[in-house]
Amino acid sequence: MLQKSLSKRLLTSVLSVYFLLTFIVTCGQVIAEFYNAKDYIRNELTTLQKTFSGSLTRAIWELNTQQTVTIAEGLLAIPMIEGIIVRDDTGEIISQLGRSLDIRDLYSEQLVQDASTIEDTTSSGLFGYTFPLIFEFSGRATQVGDVTLFSSREVVLSRIMISIYFLIGNA
Repeated sequence: MLQKSLSKRLLTSVLSVYFLLTFIVTCGQVIAEFYNAKDYIRNELTTLQKTFSGSLTRAIWELNTQQTVTIAEGLLAIPMIEGIIVRDDTGEIISQLGRSLDIRDLYSEQLVQDASTIEDTTSSGLFGYTFPLIFEFSGRATQVGDVTLFSSREVVLSRIMISIYFLIGNA
């Protein structure tokens, strides 16, 4: 009887350690996958700057508000973008679509001079990328506004859900 209880305790101890170790490793993999996907989305947001900033800059320079709004609506149709804010050279909002943070709290009325990332530490889970719109005319560079693109934690989770299911299944 003593040997049976000793083997049962040994088996319980080994399986408990195995379960705990598997749980810790799986949690680490899920967290790493989340941050990797978030960095990838941030990189995509910076790539979008190169894609559309020229046309958006020209639309603002020519005071073509309708074209500016149309470009913003097109960007919002991209699945990873949750919101967009476009401001003119005076800091007035031309277009604000989707979910976003209060840009005036972040930058007041002044325009963004350098590209930077934004992270909301509250429960909204929004993060983003903001950059200036610079129009070059006759060899002079003039800032005509800025753009802020937002994505969210939900977008990141939707991108990695299949991976999480496989990680948990493998565990």
